[in-house]
Amino acid sequence: MRQRFPEQFRVEKFVTDVLSDSSLSAGFQEYDGPVIEPLALFAAKSGGELVGRQSYSFTDRGKREVILRPEMTPSLARMVASCGELQLPVRWFSMPLCYRYERPQRGRVREFLQFNLDILGSNSLASELEVILVLNGIMKTFKAPSSIYRIGWSSRRFMTDALSRCGVKEELQSSVFSAIDKRDKMKEDEWADYLLQACGSDTEVAEKVAFLVLVESLSDSWLVSLMAESSAFREVQKFDQLLKKTGISSAEFSPGVVRGLDYYTGIVFELMDTGSGNRRSLCGGGRYDNLVGLFGTGRISGVGFGLGVLTLTLFLESYGLIPESVKQAALADVYIAVASPSVVADAGLLAEFLRSRGVRVMMDVSGKKLGKQFSEASRNRISRVITVGENEVQKGIYRMKNLSDGKAAEGSAEELIRVLR
Repeated sequence: MRQRFPEQFRVEKFVTDVLSDSSLSAGFQEYDGPVIEPLALFAAKSGGELVGRQSYSFTDRGKREVILRPEMTPSLARMVASCGELQLPVRWFSMPLCYRYERPQRGRVREFLQFNLDILGSNSLASELEVILVLNGIMKTFKAPSSIYRIGWSSRRFMTDALSRCGVKEELQSSVFSAIDKRDKMKEDEWADYLLQACGSDTEVAEKVAFLVLVESLSDSWLVSLMAESSAFREVQKFDQLLKKTGISSAEFSPGVVRGLDYYTGIVFELMDTGSGNRRSLCGGGRYDNLVGLFGTGRISGVGFGLGVLTLTLFLESYGLIPESVKQAALADVYIAVASPSVVADAGLLAEFLRSRGVRVMMDVSGKKLGKQFSEASRNRISRVITVGENEVQKGIYRMKNLSDGKAAEGSAEELIRVLR
C-alpha cells in the first residue's frame, strides 16, 4: 500500500497537477466515485482475470459481496446511467485510488493512484482523436521527446473481424484476444505455444494470427487482401488519416494492441515507453459501446483511458523529466528567525502579516540559537531570513538577509513586502 514521504509527495503533486491542468484546459470536468463497489459491477464488466485473481473482494458485515475498485470505468458507467437526463457528450476526468491484489514490483503496487479521462455520448471517431490529443499533449507538457514513447493503437472491432478471417472460431476469440494481450509479457517461444493452445491447437490459424499482430502498416498487401470489403478495416483506415492530419507522429497502428478488459469494442490504444531502460505500457484505453447500457439506461457509447500515476512518474524520473525545481523546491519564501522566547508572539504576528499578503513563511519553532536557525533555513532551501528580536519589535524595522548572495535589506514589514515582490 502507498506511503509517500514529503519529497515523494511533492513529485507526485507535480505530475497530478499537469494531468489535472491538461484535462481542464481541454474542457473536462473532475468527478469521483466510491472506493468500495458491488462485486457484480466488475465481475460482468472487467473480465474474469481482473476480478477473480487480482481484486480485493470480500463479504462485508451486511453479507454483501463487495470489491475495492480495481479500476474506474465501470463506476463511471454506473454513475452516468444513474444521472437521468445528461447533456451529452459528457467529458469527465478523475484521479481515483484503485486496488489490485498482485505481486508488487517496480511500477506495480497494490494501492495506486490512477488518472482517468473519458468522453461519453459521442459515436464519432473525433472522440478517440480528442482523448489521444489530450494524452499526447500531456507527454509534450512533460517535455518527453517522441523518441522515447509511442501510442500504439488498433481496434477490437477490426481484430474481431480479422481473427474470423484468419480462421479463429467464435468461441475461441476471447482466449485469442487474451493471448495477444500477453504477447509482450512472455518469451517468444512461450507465447507461440500459448497462442497455439488459444487457437485450438490449429497450427495454420495460429501462424496467421501471429503474422497479423506483427503487421505495422495499413497498406500491407497481405492485410489489405485479408480485410477486403471490411467496414471495420475502413474505420481504422479513416482513423489513421485523422491522426496523420493532426500531426500526432507518436501514434502508430499496431494490431497487437487489443487491451485485456472485456468491455472494449472499438478503437483501443496504449502509451508505450520505447526507451531502453523501462520498456512497458504506461497507459491504455479505448472505445466501449455497451457498458452504460448494462445498467438499464439507453445505449451510451464512451471512449477514454486510464494512466497509472506511479508508472508515469517512474517514466519521467528514468529520463530526467522531473525538474530539479520540483525535487529541490524551497519550502517557503522567507524564514523568520526568532531571537528569544520573549518575541515569539511578535514573530507570529509578522508571519501572519506576510502570509496574508501571499508570502510563504516558515517561522522557527525550535528555540535554537540564531546560527542554527539560519542553518535550518538553508537546509530547507529558503534563501531569505528575517530576524525578529526585541530591538526589531520596538522599532518596527526588520533585517532580511539573502543567504544566496549575503546581501541584506532593512525596513518595515510593508517595505520588506515590496522588496520580496
